[in-house]
Amino acid sequence: MSRIITVNTLLPEYSYTEQEAIDVYTKWVSSQSEDFRKKADRIFHHTQIKSKHTVAPPEVLLAQRTFEDTNNLYREKAIELGTEVLKQTLKKCGLKPEELDYLITTSCTGFMIPSVNAYIANNVGLRKDIKHLPITESGCAAGVTALIYANDLLKAYPDKKVAIITIELPSNTMQVNDFSWDNVVGTALFSDGVACVILDSKPELSYKIIDSKMYQVPNTTEILGYNLTNSGLKMNLNKCIPEVIQDNFYEMVVPFLEKNGLEIGDVDNFIIHPGGVKILDKIEELLSAHGKDAHLSREIMEKFGNMSSSTVLFILKEQMKNNYIGEKTLMLSFGPGFTANQVLLEWK
Repeated sequence: MSRIITVNTLLPEYSYTEQEAIDVYTKWVSSQSEDFRKKADRIFHHTQIKSKHTVAPPEVLLAQRTFEDTNNLYREKAIELGTEVLKQTLKKCGLKPEELDYLITTSCTGFMIPSVNAYIANNVGLRKDIKHLPITESGCAAGVTALIYANDLLKAYPDKKVAIITIELPSNTMQVNDFSWDNVVGTALFSDGVACVILDSKPELSYKIIDSKMYQVPNTTEILGYNLTNSGLKMNLNKCIPEVIQDNFYEMVVPFLEKNGLEIGDVDNFIIHPGGVKILDKIEELLSAHGKDAHLSREIMEKFGNMSSSTVLFILKEQMKNNYIGEKTLMLSFGPGFTANQVLLEWK
């Protein structure tokens, strides 16, 4: 079984309280009608996000920038933060850079060719023959997606070590001239964060990946994602997403658990990607029928916002740090497609 050796997280330098963030958003929509501003204000206050972080100050994020400008900032910060989080994580678990065999990165908030992997490998001093897997188009689901790929690699090559780095900077994708509700909601929900997890297959006490599953809801490709425009990445965030999750939740989760001899009530902890308050409300309504909740997901969202693919690793770190472990944990994240990816963990 794949073993999670350690999880580490990193936040960019600019931080905001809930009110500071709302003040920035309020200034942004000040040119709109009174009815628009009132509705936007309700959205800003309803997120329940108490603080968030960004890679640049408001005067940069709210400036008139070209796609080249935003992508250059993404490139600079992705390399910087990706390098730093891997260095910290290797030090945390006592590994040398040359001991890594695979480097998986996830990011959906910018474009780089060569990928950020190449720069991180040079900066950290990884082996010349390390195998790279950049995941760039799986959105918020990619944190679990990367764990699934890492587990598959370790099944085939159990003597190897895999590092996963999630680098998400959605604040940098904000479209300042787009006052669609998709962009307003996305701006209110998303914030920046980076995480790293290292795995191997040693039989030591840790979280082990028992099984995994990817699931796609048919005919829902248009409800979530980014549209590539001349000004950059434009948020597509359909208001039907909470209902799509609610309507498909049991079909996503129950067969996967039954395959592993479990029911929902048998799972000790749920690490659910907190896409937003409405999504968590729908999921916890379903889980409550089985005496369960996703309180850690809600706590992390309140502390840091929706950090796309990094968020589930922030939750996992918090669970492990607080020894809130139990025996079995289900990680579930949602992304464009519309996809739901799952990993079943067991403390063994």
